[in-house]
Formats: sequence, structure tokens, C-alpha cells
Amino acid sequence: NTFEITKACIDAGAAAVHLEDQISSLKKCGHMGGKVLAPASEYLRKFVAARLASDVLGVPTVMVARTDAQGARLTRTDIDPLDHPFLTGERTVEGYFEVKGGLQLAIARALAYAPYADVIWCETSTPDLGEAREFAQAIHEKFPNKLLAYNCSPSFNWKLHLDEPTIRSFQDELGTMGYKFQFVTLAGFHTLNTAMFELAHAYSTEGMAAYSRLQEHEFALELEQGYSAVKHQGFVGAGYFDEIQNVVTGGET
Repeated sequence: NTFEITKACIDAGAAAVHLEDQISSLKKCGHMGGKVLAPASEYLRKFVAARLASDVLGVPTVMVARTDAQGARLTRTDIDPLDHPFLTGERTVEGYFEVKGGLQLAIARALAYAPYADVIWCETSTPDLGEAREFAQAIHEKFPNKLLAYNCSPSFNWKLHLDEPTIRSFQDELGTMGYKFQFVTLAGFHTLNTAMFELAHAYSTEGMAAYSRLQEHEFALELEQGYSAVKHQGFVGAGYFDEIQNVVTGGET
């Protein structure tokens, strides 16, 4: 499945794929409880399958290895020696093995993944520069040039954990540690829903005045910052089809 899914992604134009070390049947958001880790050996076989897909298609593909071990408390099996120092000896009613998840388990797994991956991503529970630095140092001690990824997640309450100056410099600090791929997952989702909620709320009491205010803001963005979606028809490519129609009709319409 990993081989075929990766082929499909590459065929669709994906320049990179990332694989997580959770078991797929209980896959959770990285910031939710109940995550169950796959053994590292099983995960690496899937990673090899993904790399094979890239090689078979002859398309260089960036492979990102993500570990959710920092926030996990369960693993599917105890067969992997890498997990043994972190096992608690307890099991759940479903048969999963409890582990002492945390940064050290994440580091141990990331070091095992590093020879196979172009980029290493450790999913974190909070925006913590100290933790990010410790992880980066541990990886770069063994793999000095390994690229790192960091999720500046919308699941974090940024102001709860950090002050404004630290938030402003957060990504620059990460960059100095080797986190070359930084992103905000779901930034578009939260922006779109916030904006639509605000418009709907204002529209319910002000009617078209609320929309007119939004429109004036669009006009200002177009003039001052190069915003190009004011004319929605052109933004989605209507002019392209107009040109086709012009050629087909010989310019008669």
C-alpha cells in the first residue's frame, strides 16, 4: 500500500511525501491523545517502500520522516529493541504496550530514521525552543547535515506559552538550529473560517454594509499589496477559456 500510494502521490505531482510512525488504523492528529506507535522496524520498511516507488518512477522525491513519539504513550508491540528502554511493563485492555513517550524516545527513533530520510520532523506538544534545540543537537551530532522540519502548529496556544518578542523571533531561532522546513499546518483553514465567521456575524446585523466593508478592504489590498482576487473570474482563469473560445471561433465572438 505504501508503495502504491507513494506512486500515486508522485504521479499527481507531489515533490515530497511524509510518513508518520503511528499505526494507520488508529491515526490521530499529532496533538491528540491516544496515539499508538508502530515499531520502528515496521515503519522503516514502509519508508523503504516509499523510496522504492520514487526510484521505480525515476522521480527524485523528498522523503520526510515524522515521529510522533514525543507525545505518544502507546506502541503496538514490544518486538523492537529500540523501544525496550522506554517500555513501562504495562499493557492496555486492547493489548497495546505503554511507553514513556517524550523527547528521548523521539530522538532515538529519529536517529534510526535519519539514514533513510531527507528531512526529519519531530511532532511536538508545545512551541518549545529548548526542546527543539536539544532534538536538533542530538540529530546533528550523528548526522551533521540532516535537514529538520518543524510544525508551527495552530494547535498550540502561542500566547499562553510565549511572549510576543519570542513569537516574532521563533522561526529565525529555529532556522539557526537547522529547521529548514517550517510551516503552519491548517493556516488556511483557520484563516478562512475566522474570516467567514466574522462576515456572517456582521452580515446578520448590518446586511450588505458588512460585505461592502470587506470589499473596500479588498480594493485597498489590491492597490497597496498586489492582492489579485478582487476580480474572482480572472483569478480562477476565466481569461484562459476566453482565449480558447477566441481561437475556436476565429475571433468572431
